[in-house]
Order: sequence, then C-alpha cells, then structure tokens
Amino acid sequence: MSLKHALLALLDEKPSHGYELKSRFSDALGPLWPLREAQIYNNLRILERDGLVVLDEQDTKDGGAERKPYCVTDTGRAALTDWLESPVRESRKLKDDFYLKLSILAATGSEDRLWNLLWQQREVVLQRLRELEPALAQAEVDGEALNASLLEGAILHTEADLAWLDRCEERLLGGGEE
Repeated sequence: MSLKHALLALLDEKPSHGYELKSRFSDALGPLWPLREAQIYNNLRILERDGLVVLDEQDTKDGGAERKPYCVTDTGRAALTDWLESPVRESRKLKDDFYLKLSILAATGSEDRLWNLLWQQREVVLQRLRELEPALAQAEVDGEALNASLLEGAILHTEADLAWLDRCEERLLGGGEE
C-alpha cells in the first residue's frame, strides 16, 4: 500500500493536520497497519514538495500548539484517482530479503543453512497466522466487515506462504530429509 496515497485519500475527504491524519488512519486500518507520527509528517513533506497537497492555513490551538491542516491540490486529486483506478499488478516482490537468502543458499548448496532458513521462516509465518486468527474472530464479533475481509485475505496469503514453504522444502531439499 502506498502510504502517501492513503493520506491523499484521507485529505481529499477532509483537510487535516498530521495528528488528526494519524488518528483517522488508525480508525480506518486499526491493527492492520500500525503507523508512527513521523511517517505521517515525512509523507506530508513529500506530498507538499511534489505539489500534491498544500498547507491550508495555520492556526493556534490548545495553548499555542500549532496545527497545520493540509488539503489536496488538483494534481494530488488526479494522482489519487490514478492510484485508485489502477489495479495492483504484483503483490509479491521477487527482490525481497527472504527470496534473496533462499536463492543464495540454494545456489551455494548449503543444505543445512537452507533447511534452517525454511524452518525459521515457517515459524515467522506461523506466528503471523496465530496473530491474525484471533484478530479476525474479534473483527467478526465486532461486526467490522472491512477489517474482517482484510484479515481474512491476510490469513489466506499467510496460509499460501506456508504451503509455498512446504513446496520449497520438497523441491530444494527432497522433502526435508537430511
């Protein structure tokens, strides 16, 4: 997900300052996408530099705390529309660290290290699954259809990752026999 585009969407709905954006982002995505304030402000600076947002006005609130509401420019609105109307072409990037490690270990014939990598990765994926399943159950209890749908998608991807790790082990290590 492009954070800058998510911020553009929130600003297109309503001009906001950084803290308010963080709150609205958290309300929309909750635990699915934790976000630090620094990420908001860094992205706002980039969006402003690129002419996608402008500082609406400055006002002073709460004993002098400065609030800087931003709003989307026409250029920003066009960029947001392009992003929203374009399908995601690839959800997996073949140039990530795990793929690189897997490729190097398979190419160098280091079966013990390859086996360890696959099992360590499997543990990470299983832990992710253990975190997602109760979150899905809670979203369903709370009647949060969007969050439940997103969590279910994440679970299905995670289960596919587990199946893929099994296939890697079968192909690269002959079923994990040492």
